Amino acid sequence: MKITFRGAAMEVGRSCIEIDSGESKILLDCGVKLTGNGIEYPILDDIKVDGVFVSHAHLDHVGALPVLTHKQINVPIHSTPLTKEITKILLKDSLKIGMIEHISQKFNMHDIKKCINLHVPTYYNKRRVFMDFVYEYFDAGHIPGSASILLDYGDKKILYTGDVKVRDTRLVKGADLSYTNEDIDVLIIESTYGNSIHPDREETEKKFLQKVKETINRGGVALIPVFAVNRAQEILLILAEEKFDIPIFFDGMAVEITEIMLRHSEYLRDAERLEKAYSMVYVVESRDERDKVIEYLKENGGIVVTTAGMLDGGPILHYISEMWDDPKNSLILTGYQVEDTNGRYLIETGYLILDGQEIKPKLEVTLFDFSAHAGMDELHEIVNKVNPETLIIQHGDELEVLTFKKWAIEKGFNVHTPKLGESMEI
Repeated sequence: MKITFRGAAMEVGRSCIEIDSGESKILLDCGVKLTGNGIEYPILDDIKVDGVFVSHAHLDHVGALPVLTHKQINVPIHSTPLTKEITKILLKDSLKIGMIEHISQKFNMHDIKKCINLHVPTYYNKRRVFMDFVYEYFDAGHIPGSASILLDYGDKKILYTGDVKVRDTRLVKGADLSYTNEDIDVLIIESTYGNSIHPDREETEKKFLQKVKETINRGGVALIPVFAVNRAQEILLILAEEKFDIPIFFDGMAVEITEIMLRHSEYLRDAERLEKAYSMVYVVESRDERDKVIEYLKENGGIVVTTAGMLDGGPILHYISEMWDDPKNSLILTGYQVEDTNGRYLIETGYLILDGQEIKPKLEVTLFDFSAHAGMDELHEIVNKVNPETLIIQHGDELEVLTFKKWAIEKGFNVHTPKLGESMEI
């Protein structure tokens, strides 16, 4: 049996792993990597597969799915129903942004429609047969609808964690680790935070709310950029706990994603709470309305929750362009800022690119760690519980991967840290 790493090897982005049993060839995820120089795709030049198994709806795991249909690879694409619905929105938005920014892409709208129609609904904790193996999805605790995937070939069991989080968050329960009862031969695990432990979640939430309150108390506007999937909804839940007596404006693609999640409430930790939190915000529905909201905010202050979380597009840039020069305002980042993004540039230099111009914002900038990924301690917990014969560490930058590898070797595990394009026999 051969495993080939067509992406996410010594990097975060373009997750895509091929497993060739001799009787079947499948892909685990098929994503893209967004960089300052455009889009990087997995190595798909010679690809021929019988099926795709998707862990969750983030572009670094699903963004290249339409490339397959563009290549006339029309095979079943397995995912949870919620993952399918969110993937459709993300792919259409990705294509639209690419066209606006003149970024060359390897697929079109027809490819997206074909790709979505190929999705096979897959449910947690239900064993099903595909060609020469049995597969099962487990809740990964990363975002609503996310999954870790068990592949049972009879003589070999492979567990792919996808992106995973063991601890509960307000939006989702922590990962279902019941697969640790299996005799797993090969564990393929992410390592986004293979070198760090997240701060206490409750303490982070308190500090975040305190920063919002400080901004409001001085008459400013709290601008909160969020990722449309997961982070936006979690921030709404946190803000709802405080019962602010000023309007909270909710804008961008996160609005549509929230409504999709509420229609798939079985994937949420507490759907009623999210519904209540969503009912408390003012939804901005058009550009004209956004301009009116900005005028209101300049006079009265308030809170804005909107995309994009790394400041590389979305309504957040319009809000910042109108409010960057007032020190009463604050920009409260709520997630990891990937290299080559506007958000990362701001954190590292204090400067921001707006409409092609570099500016030094006068508003206060803070960053809070609300990660949906397992920290180093959680990753170690999974490895110890699974106790695999072979451990494969991927989906992490080099420092994270090598730090994780050092720990695993010291614990006596047989460890592989593949490079891009590398294949290995198991």
